[in-house]
Amino acid sequence: MRNWWVMPIVAVVASGCSKPAEKPEATRPAMVYVVSQAAHGGQAVYAGEIHAQHEADLGFRVGGKVLARLVELGAAVKPGQALARLDASDALLASTQAQAQLAGAEADAANAASELARSQKLVAQQFISPSALDSRITASKAAQARLNALRAQAGVTANQSRYTTLTAEAAGVVTAVNVEAGQVVSAGQPVLRVAYDGVREVQVRVGESIAGQLKVGQPAQVHLWAMPDQWLPARVREIAPAADETRTYLVKVSLAEAAPAIRLGMSASVVLADAGVQSAAVALPAGALFQQGKQTAVWVVNQQHQVHLVPVSVVQYREDGMLVQANLPAGTQVIAAGAHKLHEGQAIVPAAYDGVAPAGSI
Repeated sequence: MRNWWVMPIVAVVASGCSKPAEKPEATRPAMVYVVSQAAHGGQAVYAGEIHAQHEADLGFRVGGKVLARLVELGAAVKPGQALARLDASDALLASTQAQAQLAGAEADAANAASELARSQKLVAQQFISPSALDSRITASKAAQARLNALRAQAGVTANQSRYTTLTAEAAGVVTAVNVEAGQVVSAGQPVLRVAYDGVREVQVRVGESIAGQLKVGQPAQVHLWAMPDQWLPARVREIAPAADETRTYLVKVSLAEAAPAIRLGMSASVVLADAGVQSAAVALPAGALFQQGKQTAVWVVNQQHQVHLVPVSVVQYREDGMLVQANLPAGTQVIAAGAHKLHEGQAIVPAAYDGVAPAGSI
């Protein structure tokens, strides 16, 4: 009878050692993108920007101190318009010196010609010897040669005086300014860059496998980001023969029309048909990617609304998403946003993907 209190204490201790029942994991809503047959890409899309087909870095043909820059960045220029000027003092002095030397040479040549004419008359009258006549002939030729040399030199100095003014070769737009007044430049140093009016093109960079399958003249389509509802016809104009430091090849795609609304530097997407993108490639939203170690994957939703990882290989990044290669047949449901917040086997409540991943989704 003395141990009647032992049983309740044991019951209390036993109840305190038992684990509380775990709460079931809450089912969370998630935005789901359904892979369609149209999502399988047969075209390659590349991002680039608008350039002029012809543009040039302009520089002075002589060196000197920049006296004035007459145009600003973005200024429209006309053929023959003055763009910048150098201090022409030294060039004018050199031109004056050359003109003075030329005048002296002309006088010497005229004098030598007169001496030769007199000597020819005197040798006919046998007042001077034929050897004296030969000396006059040689002197006249030397004077004429010196005159020709100084005349050419005077032309060079006159040109150099004109070269102190930099002019536009054709109509265009100033896209870069590299000097200011007071700066000393050397001959040929780039001073301004001018993009000439005319054909516009989009410059994009493609991978090695794509570049090998492109051809000059191949049709393409250009989509300007500033004009989302408009597609412009274009053609591949040039394919770089060698890769640059990024191991990509520069491709220039010329637009068929140069509309006034198309401005230099605009962002654009270029669609290259049949450019080596396999038919197994699938277009997905950018938020669908999940990185597991070194493996890129996406979350696929099964019939029980549970997610599991499927490895993918990214083929191309686009303005509106990405292009991947994976076993994702049409009808597959893929998590479109917040992939980093999920785990294997997690149950979700599917919500239709509306093209915009709101902050804090899934």
